Amino acid sequence: MSNFQISLLKHEDNGDGSDTQISSTVDAVASTPPQNILLRHSPDSMDVDVLVSRPFAMVDEIADASPAAEDGLQLGDQILKFGSVEAGDNLLQRLPSEAQSNVDRTVPVIIIRQGTVINLTVTPRTWQGRGLMGCHFRIL
Repeated sequence: MSNFQISLLKHEDNGDGSDTQISSTVDAVASTPPQNILLRHSPDSMDVDVLVSRPFAMVDEIADASPAAEDGLQLGDQILKFGSVEAGDNLLQRLPSEAQSNVDRTVPVIIIRQGTVINLTVTPRTWQGRGLMGCHFRIL
């Protein structure tokens, strides 16, 4: 069994040519392999997108004054996406490679923190400590 996040985006027509987007997120449990699935349902007057994402890593160490800490990552953050890296094979090689390929450039990161999906950017860079980020991701 594994936990995953379901984000619902509902688009409603306001009748004046504009629409309203309503978003909600819920936690769920499943026995499926890691993956992202986009489901679309289009009734007459609204569209509903459902994005199912499972975290593939968690921040289990973070150094004080590190780039990761300064850019907003926290212990326990669950990683849904780190730059172009999402769930899959060879994560132990792909994560550091993504950081190395983006030294001094912002990298978009999508995390789950206390049940809430958060978009951040981090900038891998040299600093007084080890590595380019100063944190460790534990693969889930």
